[in-house]
Amino acid sequence: MKVKIMVVVLLLFTILGCSSEGSLSKTNDTIKKYMDSVEVPVIKGLEVKEVLLNLDKETKEGLRNTIIITYTDEKGKLIENVETDSSVSVLYGPYDGEKVLTLSISKVEVEHANDMQSKNINNLELSYTQVQDNLLMYTRHNGLSYSYEGRITNKYTEDQHFEMFTQAVASK
Repeated sequence: MKVKIMVVVLLLFTILGCSSEGSLSKTNDTIKKYMDSVEVPVIKGLEVKEVLLNLDKETKEGLRNTIIITYTDEKGKLIENVETDSSVSVLYGPYDGEKVLTLSISKVEVEHANDMQSKNINNLELSYTQVQDNLLMYTRHNGLSYSYEGRITNKYTEDQHFEMFTQAVASK
């Protein structure tokens, strides 16, 4: 009986050691090599589907390096052998799952259309627009640009997207 319990405990530790939380920690370590103050934000109720790094090969300072994080509410199996552009590196995932939102983080100020509306939430000045059922948002916070794209559905309303965006930006 003790042997069975010990085997179960060891198996549990092995599974936990291989969990996506551990690999997200490694992903954050990798991100810090390119953008020292950036980590993958935690958004309540969502899981990270993939993390991509778009490398700036034009400036040696890497000022235009961009982290692109896709979130899902049901993360599936890891997708193997994904091909990307030579300037894009897959840092985490990708996993099966329907995209709920995509968050991009960069040091460069993003230009956005003049027809965007403004909204202040928790002292964050957000610019946003809706294109069909997609909500596009942008803000600057602590020297970083955050861009967001999420689909408005019955499950994820416009207000919920604003809440998830401000949660992601304020998490750092």
